[in-house]
Amino acid sequence: MSGLLVGVDYEDPIVKYRGERISYTLKKVSGRESSVDPAFLIDTYYVHYLPLPLLKPRSDVDSKDGIKYSLLDMTLASDVVNRNRNYSIANSAVSMALSVSYVQNLIEELERIRRTSQSQEERQAAEQILNGLMKGSSGKEGEEKQQQQQSQQSQESLNKVMKQAHEKAISKAAEDASAVRSMQRIVGGNGAGTGSMLNFEGEIHEVLRLARNTEIKKILEFLNGIPNLGSITKRRTTRYTKGELYGYEEGSDLERLVPSELAMPEELFYVKLAENELLLYQKQIKETLGPIYLLLDKSGSMDGEKILWAKAVALALYSRAKRENRDFYLRFFDNIPYPLIKVIKNAKSKDVIKMVEYIGKIRGGGGTDISRSIISACEDIKEGHVKGVSDVIILTDGEDKIAETTVRRYLKDANATLISVMIRGDNADLRRISDNYFVVYKLDQNDLLKVVEA
Repeated sequence: MSGLLVGVDYEDPIVKYRGERISYTLKKVSGRESSVDPAFLIDTYYVHYLPLPLLKPRSDVDSKDGIKYSLLDMTLASDVVNRNRNYSIANSAVSMALSVSYVQNLIEELERIRRTSQSQEERQAAEQILNGLMKGSSGKEGEEKQQQQQSQQSQESLNKVMKQAHEKAISKAAEDASAVRSMQRIVGGNGAGTGSMLNFEGEIHEVLRLARNTEIKKILEFLNGIPNLGSITKRRTTRYTKGELYGYEEGSDLERLVPSELAMPEELFYVKLAENELLLYQKQIKETLGPIYLLLDKSGSMDGEKILWAKAVALALYSRAKRENRDFYLRFFDNIPYPLIKVIKNAKSKDVIKMVEYIGKIRGGGGTDISRSIISACEDIKEGHVKGVSDVIILTDGEDKIAETTVRRYLKDANATLISVMIRGDNADLRRISDNYFVVYKLDQNDLLKVVEA
């Protein structure tokens, strides 16, 4: 197998694996077997993945590879690709998304032209380009066929169709890759100091399917406009003599004594000890935090803008839970609680994808029972044998009566704090039992940050 990029070893097992993964993913997203030349698939991946990809000199390329060479040349010269390069270099998931989406959309556009164009020259050009992409198109027979077609089809028409299909494919690929990147940043823990990042490469076909979901796309676009979303964390610490050093104070705890205090005269030392004036280290440890538990109202009154904003909050809170190394629980409710979605702190990417898919599917409808939903959350936390304080966050626009005494008891038994977010409304009962109570009206990015930072 031989490709068109300089410095890529096409016999290397890892390089071959990339080609196989792209072919497999292409089959998954298109629903049919891929006949595209594996070397071309590898090239479409590495033009994005490598920091400085270089094509072989055209004089060294066989004429049968001319179409593939031209497409790769246009890719390297594309402004869209160069803008994406900031986040595609050494990012296997984004490079995979760009490669798969580009090839899929390129083939679909060429097939559309071949099927619907009223120009015979364009139909023949599309046919010729498709043949040039497929495996097994090499050899004497392929060259003869290409020469035959070339005599019927002007180079000008061929270039026009190729450019049209390429530009449409690369534009759609950039959209898909942007959504994959957003998902990495928002739900994958992509960033310094956040631990291992969810790569999504193994499930890229599922991620691409989600990226093309209109509801998910709207949520990701909304969250993408919040540059500091990935830096929000909530650190709870407690003072402990054997913890981490974070400052100095005066006192008489000899276990935390600063060594320089031992250099003073003995009499002065005992005077300062008696008066609690010895210089000591301040030490602390991070508290173990329980899960972030989100209750999200999906009643009929929440449909539309409200539930879309609430879903964006859900993904933002999961992002925070991951950075804080906490489990994340999500339960939708209306007049009844819906099944619990639990994503543990070290969840695999497929579990995160399932959660995002579930969020995208939910639609508004039904009544509202706030008391029942909070009690369900407390029972879930108790059954999970959670250590540390848990945060129960409820997003609702409901104004129904709440069984205050019962709900307070359940919250206390679960060692949970209640953070309530009223969407364009007010609930006096909920306000009284909440540790924090917010009312949001604009449903913009600032309102979201206010909730996530709580």
